[in-house]
Amino acid sequence: MKNPAKKSCAATKRDGMGCQAAALPGSQFCFFHDPAKAIARRKAQSAGGRENRMRTLPADAPDVKVQDGADVVRLLSDTINQVRRGEIDPRVANTVGYLSNIVLAATGQHELESRLAELESLLKPRRRSM
Repeated sequence: MKNPAKKSCAATKRDGMGCQAAALPGSQFCFFHDPAKAIARRKAQSAGGRENRMRTLPADAPDVKVQDGADVVRLLSDTINQVRRGEIDPRVANTVGYLSNIVLAATGQHELESRLAELESLLKPRRRSM
């Protein structure tokens, strides 16, 4: 016994092309174009939006002090655990990791500049005496 070929949706898309999706059983339209499915479609879109919302920490979460490598390690450790528990979105954690790299580079640069300034101040008296 042969299966009848599935018919395509009868709707025309905004670009003027016909919709290529399969029509629903008993309808000439697919789920996205069937006027009888408008309420179900809106509910599905709304539910999808809620499900895909990025999880972040609450607005009243305390600020984190990040001034050196130890602070960065603590922050990354906390962030890893928050991702593992599903408390924050992995995309947020990626941003925290990226910004942590910037903080480490900036603190390293600051440390080098401080050490260089200290060395220069120690060498100044020697240059004067020469």
